[in-house]
Amino acid sequence: MNQHTRDMNTNWSLPSRTLLAALNSLRKALAAGYRAKLVRAWNQDCSHPVLIKNDDRDFRNFEFQNGHAACRTSILADENLSDFQKHLALNYVTLYGTPEAVDQYYTTGELSPDNDNGIGRSHLALVTDLVTMLQETRQHSRANMFTRQYLTPGYDSVVHLYSFYRYKHGSMYAARKFKRKVWVVVLLNDDEQIPRTPVMVHVLNAVTLPLKYVPTRRVLHMDNYRCVTYRIGSVVNGLSVQFTIPKKFGFSNELD
Repeated sequence: MNQHTRDMNTNWSLPSRTLLAALNSLRKALAAGYRAKLVRAWNQDCSHPVLIKNDDRDFRNFEFQNGHAACRTSILADENLSDFQKHLALNYVTLYGTPEAVDQYYTTGELSPDNDNGIGRSHLALVTDLVTMLQETRQHSRANMFTRQYLTPGYDSVVHLYSFYRYKHGSMYAARKFKRKVWVVVLLNDDEQIPRTPVMVHVLNAVTLPLKYVPTRRVLHMDNYRCVTYRIGSVVNGLSVQFTIPKKFGFSNELD
């Protein structure tokens, strides 16, 4: 983020590539009593940039989050996990080894006994790589255990201990990089000069004025009833009508 944009308060709204949408955001900021102006800036330099999902499918960029008992069926049905996180849980295990062994495996794909010391740096290892290494070092009991859990069909409902992973670089979302700068509303400090309001803002105010008198509906759903509110005008000076509608109607001869 450059110094000029970092010093600006762009917290009012999301940046926009469309001038008309940006002017509408400026109009709302001015109507709310803020001192604001419209500028062009890079999306990634704004306080709340337009985001895109970072679809990173490199297992080396993930780290151990937790481990718990589960089965393949429950993992595949878990809506809190992304498809790639499910893939990692069902095909990778967590090992602890020396930093040198971890770097070697993450660079060349060569897994060694130093990756499986039980202590050291936590890292991911492909199950097939681990099974091959265990067989080469004659650890057949452990090799059979991992083969049965991860690689044998027909064990979808059998509960085992699985490892689950998270993206280790923070958020899976990143600021979208546009080819051109975007429009963003900047809130001004008290000591900054108020810029002249663009003519288009006055036009938008005139066009949207009738919308203030169109009733808006807000529905609040509760367990036994729902509350429907119709409002015309502003919160302070407007008119509000509220209806509370029960979900079920009935009669009872018993007194409370």
